[in-house]
Amino acid sequence: MAADRSGGGRQPGAAVTAVGVEHVRLSYEYLDRSDIDGYGSLFDADAVLHRPGEQEVRGRAEIEAYQARRHQVDRHHVDDVIAAEGRVAVIGRLVGTGGEVGFADFFLLSEHGLLRSQRTFFFAPAD
Repeated sequence: MAADRSGGGRQPGAAVTAVGVEHVRLSYEYLDRSDIDGYGSLFDADAVLHRPGEQEVRGRAEIEAYQARRHQVDRHHVDDVIAAEGRVAVIGRLVGTGGEVGFADFFLLSEHGLLRSQRTFFFAPAD
């Protein structure tokens, strides 16, 4: 295994990364079903959630509480998933009553394939 360039230990190998990809895909399904317990189970105990314009959310319990407060009505449509060496990138769309917005999520995985961090970006039209 290669050293983790993010400073958090060693990077997961291909098998663990494949498990992480499944966890990423499940995270969207669980959010869309409002299964907060299932969603939280995919995150490492010390995980960090980064969303634009908001303070970072630290720890599995806080991530679950944050998502429970959001009352998600949009549905995730995953268009592309790219994974390598303990990292997963997702390009997709949130579709709901307010229309559609594109997003990109970047995940770091733990050595067990759990989600260690998630950083979200939303696409905005150019001025």
